[in-house]
Amino acid sequence: MLLLALLALLVAGGAFLASKHPASVKLRNRLAILRTRRNCIDGANSLIQRVQKDPSAPAALTKEEVIRTFTTESWQSQAYSDWASIHLDAERIFPCIYATKGFKSDEHLFVFLDSDDLGDSRHIQAIASGLMHYLPRAHALGPNTSLVVLTKYNNNTRTVEEYNVLFWKLLDGLARLDKVAWPADIPKDIDTERWAFSFNGEHVFAAVQTPAHQQRLSRHANSLTVAFQPKWVFDLLFSTDAKRESAKTKVRRLLSKYDTIPVSPLLANYGDEGTREFQQYFLMDENVPAPCPFKRLAADVDPSKA
Repeated sequence: MLLLALLALLVAGGAFLASKHPASVKLRNRLAILRTRRNCIDGANSLIQRVQKDPSAPAALTKEEVIRTFTTESWQSQAYSDWASIHLDAERIFPCIYATKGFKSDEHLFVFLDSDDLGDSRHIQAIASGLMHYLPRAHALGPNTSLVVLTKYNNNTRTVEEYNVLFWKLLDGLARLDKVAWPADIPKDIDTERWAFSFNGEHVFAAVQTPAHQQRLSRHANSLTVAFQPKWVFDLLFSTDAKRESAKTKVRRLLSKYDTIPVSPLLANYGDEGTREFQQYFLMDENVPAPCPFKRLAADVDPSKA
């Protein structure tokens, strides 16, 4: 008897939901909203698992995906918000105005690491996958695009020198994972005027921000951050001498206001006599060159880089 009663209730409920009664319509709409929310939650959870549990997956996310995927309480959301606040500060203008333009125009992709140990093989693999995902799409993203690597906040902040060593471990690790031979037009010796980091056959510029920087505030962030930009971004920006000088003047003027230390003398045009591009990737907190622990990247494992 109880089973028959339950079946009767189910039939009656189904008939009610199928009817055009206002209460039935309202209930159907409510159920549709709940199903949509459930699908969104399932999709977000799936993306979070892909990002966090499978570092080899192409986990380079758009701004919209970052906002949709991570809750406001998550460390990923906090790292992203901290980074975004630097670029959206209308009173204290971040010197690299072109990176800010790219952010406002949704031209950046983001990779998240659960620690600031750039030498961790998991993180090297995650960034390699991010670059493989990003570089073929970079042109379509826009002229001020970057791949931005954001890390989880570390209560035990490392020194600037320690972050520099980890950064170079990252570049060496990326070179070891790179499946494309080193470009013929880029020297393999790092300490040369024409050397530049390359990945997937493409010249890529890198810039590092750390929590340890206290004077060069343009290189400070609450958690370790690395931004990668294809060289063609600068080729477009500096397409004429007039554009080059205008961009350099704007950035240097803002740097002089933003930092509590004079503009680094290491900032220069790629390939200029007496300059070193690698010294611009990681600027120290004083006006001294950051040491590089390698003569060549991945020289002992890849004959094309030896």
